[in-house]
Amino acid sequence: MEDEFVADNQRSAWICVIGSFLFLMPSFGFIQSVGTVQAYLQENQLEQYSARDIGWITGVCTFLTMFLGIQTGPLVDVFGTTYLAALATACTVAMFFLLAECKIYWHFILCVGVLGGIGNATSTTIGIAVIGKIFHRRRGLAMGIALAGSSTGGIIFPLALQQIFPMWGWRWSMRALGFIVLGIMLLGMACLSPFSRLVSKAQDDTRSIGLSKKSAAMDFSAFRSLPFSLITGAIFLLEFVIFGATAILPTLVAWAGFPVESGYNMVAILNGLSSLGRILPGLVGDHVGHFNILLVMVFFTLISTAATLTVFGSSRIEALYAFSALWGSEQGRFCL
Repeated sequence: MEDEFVADNQRSAWICVIGSFLFLMPSFGFIQSVGTVQAYLQENQLEQYSARDIGWITGVCTFLTMFLGIQTGPLVDVFGTTYLAALATACTVAMFFLLAECKIYWHFILCVGVLGGIGNATSTTIGIAVIGKIFHRRRGLAMGIALAGSSTGGIIFPLALQQIFPMWGWRWSMRALGFIVLGIMLLGMACLSPFSRLVSKAQDDTRSIGLSKKSAAMDFSAFRSLPFSLITGAIFLLEFVIFGATAILPTLVAWAGFPVESGYNMVAILNGLSSLGRILPGLVGDHVGHFNILLVMVFFTLISTAATLTVFGSSRIEALYAFSALWGSEQGRFCL
């Protein structure tokens, strides 16, 4: 049993947490701030389309990010992270540079929805799977630190876009993000590469190629377990709400007649407070139980949403700022 906990205290293991942090920054971080891009498109390139139509662009991206994890997870188990990290980097960086050239609706669907969804699915799976492969006793803390990368990205993206959109316009703003993301993900690859345990199964596996391919295929046998199926369904519903709220917030601000810039600030506030909501509950959850923390999060989120967004969301901008702060602080606990 002690051997299971050796990696928890190794320096290389915590370096890999930094790698996970960096991979989750441009993937989940972009998804959590994608509402700012959606609001810009609705005011500019796609002004002739409704918010519902534009929502399909980010909706496809979010769906593929979550759904393709069914396949990318087994691929990480069998082949490790090296080649998949390179694929994730290539897809994510290419998305931003191609996004700079998009002009019509179907361009955005293919670029953000499909290419971005593939890149994000690979990045997020790597970022999360790495923690599960290394940590046991301190998994909650490590996962909280890694997922704080998504909150950090959710702060950087909207604030950066708020500043550079007026100065550089759409094309060079997207290219600038592309260069930033390239640097982040290359550093993330460097942080993941030293730890041999991540790819030990792929290196030490002496089985035939045919059997390896079979083990990398999607396997739904775990759903025979009722507890596993119930937990999976619950997480599905939580993710649906969490990412949906962050994506629609800037559009809601504009719809209510408030300044568009306020939506950018609210997304940054939401993600900033969610950073604390990820790390501290992760540390506590290692001692009192992660599901106990999660239940508390759900309870307080329902109360805060009812008291702010439901009652005053369309009439008072202060209520939207309060909702952003409360939602962010509670949303962060979902990482547990």
